[in-house]
Amino acid sequence: MKKWTKLVLSVMLMAPIFSGYVFAEEEEYEDVKYPRIYSLVVDRFMNGNNENNKMIKNNDKSNDLPLGGDFQGISSKLEYIHDMGFNTIHISPVFEHDKNDFLGYKVKNYDGIDKVLGGEKAFKSLIDKIHQKDMEIVVDMPVTYTSEFNKSIDGDLNNIQKSYFKDDKFIDLKDPENQGLYKAKVESFVEEYQVDGVSMNIVQDGIDAEEFIPEGVESYGIINKDGIKANNFTHLSSNNMRTSLQDAFKNVNTDIPTYNKSNEVLMADTWFTERFTKHAADENMFPGTRIKQLMTYMWGYKGPIMMNYGTEIAANGSKIETINQLQNFRTDKEVVEYLEKVSNTFKQYQELFEGTVKVLPHDKGTMLYYYDTNTIDYILNVNDSSKSKKVTISGEDIEKNKMLSGLIVGDNIKKKNNEYNLITDREETELYAIIKERGLNNTYFVAAIMVVVLFGLFIYLVSRKSKKQKMNK
Repeated sequence: MKKWTKLVLSVMLMAPIFSGYVFAEEEEYEDVKYPRIYSLVVDRFMNGNNENNKMIKNNDKSNDLPLGGDFQGISSKLEYIHDMGFNTIHISPVFEHDKNDFLGYKVKNYDGIDKVLGGEKAFKSLIDKIHQKDMEIVVDMPVTYTSEFNKSIDGDLNNIQKSYFKDDKFIDLKDPENQGLYKAKVESFVEEYQVDGVSMNIVQDGIDAEEFIPEGVESYGIINKDGIKANNFTHLSSNNMRTSLQDAFKNVNTDIPTYNKSNEVLMADTWFTERFTKHAADENMFPGTRIKQLMTYMWGYKGPIMMNYGTEIAANGSKIETINQLQNFRTDKEVVEYLEKVSNTFKQYQELFEGTVKVLPHDKGTMLYYYDTNTIDYILNVNDSSKSKKVTISGEDIEKNKMLSGLIVGDNIKKKNNEYNLITDREETELYAIIKERGLNNTYFVAAIMVVVLFGLFIYLVSRKSKKQKMNK
């Protein structure tokens, strides 16, 4: 091939580089300061070491028995969890428990790490690896009664909890002696293993975390039943908000709840509630789309969000053993890839969390948030309806000479007749950055013309060369 032919090909291949749009390596962005939590059951996530499974025999025939997941298995999947945008891992109880208990709440001893889950050495190794990735770990602290405590109570449980705990008793956390002992257990555990926080599935109404959680320990209170109240947890979920999220995103054309207090934990299901996917499937909705809409909405929240493991593969269940089913890493990765994209978008533009958030007027089945910051403002437009939607924003509400740049779908909007018309397809969410208005990207435009012209020139030269060769035969 002659020099000029090589030159044409080289320029054609390099032209897109000058446009600044393609061939650049994907950047890694700093994690947002708010907890983005991936919640998992150790036994049901990943088996990383068969040596600690000697007591597990034929358990695959019964879904309510241990299946072999362990700390080593979690360690092997940290990249997978972090790539989806999570900066915190929340795990089920790790203390010595009944050998037939897969969740870890049938506690026998609050002072030892269960060997079937990997033991103390593997637990410490997992924590070290999590911290090396600049992630945090939160461990669930059971409140199951053991003989070393003073008084016990019956728990205030939902039906799924009752099916699991049956007649088990719980620690009375209103009893002063129990409060002191429990606080000492938590303090010892946190100091020994350097975990970043503890959580609690609350089964007693009216408890006060200040009375049994050591000062300075990050605490998450998880409520699985309406009517239960608790005070002074660092972060507290409410069953009402959880069910509101389920009801909002299991189908289209529903009322979407507004974000509440920034320390409230947003979640759509827990280890003791029906899976979000079940509610979507019951409505004959496609679970993948429902999960995408839910999680994009949650990512816009200035506070902690928690996603149950398996949501990314549309895990479905309504009984304790199917809610907490074995994670399958071989299923369709569509939702995983979407979570990676959305989380990277919010990480890249996380200054939106620094300002104030207000709700703009919207229709049923939609939600419109305006993020007012000291740098760039943003709009999160959630269209969770059954049809395309146009939202009109007055030009008076946005600074002059500005346009809306779509960051997820990529829709760019300029002002027309002193209005901005935001149009989204059904079941689609877009995050807009309000930026200085720009015209065509000249570099990209020139590069595109170069490709067309040079390709035409290349075809012409090849054709000409071919004709000469035929004439010389």
